[in-house]
Amino acid sequence: MAQAVDALKANDGQRAAAFLRPVAEKGDPSAQALLGQIYLDGIGIDQDLFEAGRWLRSAAANGEPSAAFALAELTSDKTLTPPGMDPTNTDARVQEATRLYLLSATNGSLAGQVEIGLRYAQGIGVAQDIIQASRWFREAADSNSPVAQFNLGALHAAGALNGGTPDPVAALPWFEKAAASGHPDAQYNLGLTAAQGLGREVDNAVAAKWFAAAAGHGMADAQAGLAYLTYQGLGTDKDVARAAELYAQAAEQGHLIAQNRLARLYVMGRGVDADMAEAWKWHSLALRSGYEDAELDARFTKFITPQQRSDGDARASKWLESKASQ
Repeated sequence: MAQAVDALKANDGQRAAAFLRPVAEKGDPSAQALLGQIYLDGIGIDQDLFEAGRWLRSAAANGEPSAAFALAELTSDKTLTPPGMDPTNTDARVQEATRLYLLSATNGSLAGQVEIGLRYAQGIGVAQDIIQASRWFREAADSNSPVAQFNLGALHAAGALNGGTPDPVAALPWFEKAAASGHPDAQYNLGLTAAQGLGREVDNAVAAKWFAAAAGHGMADAQAGLAYLTYQGLGTDKDVARAAELYAQAAEQGHLIAQNRLARLYVMGRGVDADMAEAWKWHSLALRSGYEDAELDARFTKFITPQQRSDGDARASKWLESKASQ
């Protein structure tokens, strides 16, 4: 194994495979898993999905969790089809992937535990079972998986573990653990619970802290939330220009409320130079997605010129084209 690893560091897959094969043939699951990965990734060797599948299946059968997880992923995305399975049988593929995720989870894979938890929560390849979902999330959460911690918090927040009644108090410690590890959704949820007083007293300073953390990951909801607090001076210094920047960041990602607020700022010239064409651009984009604002409509009816409307439409079309190309 050590010689194989050294060979891989030199990108010599042929030599690594030569070291691994006799060990793998004797049933060593670690050697089997690594050999399968070499053939799968084509590490210094021609990719060979047949050999990859063969060795990963052997490793999974021998209890190697990463091999079972890799096989589950490859089965799910149709890269590999298990022997004897009709490749067009979608239900069979989903069930086999779920079986492999469960196998990897049972053998200690954190990623497998998270994925099988999601599958139980959503009823993918198994009967929906929230208790089983929470069990697997809890196991991974106790091993410091931020994703599992967030998911467990989300189950509590949605009331899935409390007869349908949201339980923000039970959700908070799991969101806090995930947020401390940098999970942006958990950070945003902590900001939301603090801003709305869910399971705790309203604390806009805490809300601003966590919205800022999530906004740093580029999350549009957090950018919009922080923009609101910054515009109002709630829990943070009032800074209209900074609020406009944050609304613009969220608006660029298609956040409808941010697009609406940014349009208002351009109409009023608050935090940005007044620009009716730019205001119409963001207002029209929000309108296209169903976000209406009668007060803003009235302002445009009174104050926008035909040229400004035309310019705004052109800018909106250019924005839509750029998003479509992405």
